[in-house]
Amino acid sequence: MNTTFRKPTKGAFTLVELLVVIAIIGVLVALLLPAVQAAREAARRMSCSNNLKNIGLAALNYEVTKGYLPYSVSPWPEDRTIDFSTRSTVWVGPPGQDGILDPAKGGPGYTGKGWTVEILPQIEQQAMYAGITSGLKNAPRGKDKHTARANRGAGMGIEEIRSFMEQQLPIFTCPSDASALPSVDQWYWDNNLANPVATTSYKGVAGDFVIDQASSNPFSPVSEFTGFGSIPDLHHVTNANGLIFRASYYDKVKLKTATDGLSGTFMIGEGVVEQDYHSMAYFADGTWGTCGVPLNFFLIGVDKTEIKSNRWNDVRGFKSLHPGGAQFAMGDASVRFVSESIDSATYRALATRDGGEVAADSN
Repeated sequence: MNTTFRKPTKGAFTLVELLVVIAIIGVLVALLLPAVQAAREAARRMSCSNNLKNIGLAALNYEVTKGYLPYSVSPWPEDRTIDFSTRSTVWVGPPGQDGILDPAKGGPGYTGKGWTVEILPQIEQQAMYAGITSGLKNAPRGKDKHTARANRGAGMGIEEIRSFMEQQLPIFTCPSDASALPSVDQWYWDNNLANPVATTSYKGVAGDFVIDQASSNPFSPVSEFTGFGSIPDLHHVTNANGLIFRASYYDKVKLKTATDGLSGTFMIGEGVVEQDYHSMAYFADGTWGTCGVPLNFFLIGVDKTEIKSNRWNDVRGFKSLHPGGAQFAMGDASVRFVSESIDSATYRALATRDGGEVAADSN
């Protein structure tokens, strides 16, 4: 009897089985992707928190050494303004100190040096600090008011230190903000300057003052948040109610003046560079923000020109790209995540150093 042996044939997927497998893989990817993204954002937020912690500690170490917090130098005579009724100059600083930075009076000039420059030695950037300070001291125009142009400059805009101005330090860069990069769009640095300048994700908390034409500054647009913050306008204020602000060179802030308690007072908060073109990393007018604007206020769908020309005051508050809120370094260098749903009165109270408010934020 003849027996026929047949070689077994290998089975194959049917079209239905293949579609089922693809569908299962798609579902698994859909389930895993948010978890992966959440894990990555958690890591970025932790890195950002570490940046704030280290900057806060640097500011405290500076205060221990100097007796006051790191300060900014105005890029122009901030201690005087114009009385528009009489067209005359009015000094607004403490009596007897009018124009103390004026080179004609032996001062270093209105260079526009930000408080971030002051803490460079405390964040292991001694060489950068030495280069900037020696450049300001020795440059022919280093004692003038700040200007930045392609082939000339003064103050922080001098050619001698431009290589430092473009250094984007990781400690000043939030990893969740893709726009925190060297920029050619920053206010006062976009006037034909050949080189981009570094930006910062972290800004000193100037307090809760509003930035608004309605509060006596005729050069500011009328803010969407009139009535939200304190007055007067932060411009031409030599003693704001926060810990770090633009004209703090005039009356340097000591920690002992934070009578509301260091753990209950904001010192440094987050910003988003593409939402605020006042974010130059080492410049006095790029390193502060105000809680006179609600937390996490964004201008969505608004182009750069409109933000810079007409809405720049509305974006000078604090914000982040971390979901749900932003992080702040407190006066004791602890870091707190603050929910964007925080009560406005509590938020403003946390921004002032001696307002006498009881600010208990549980967010």
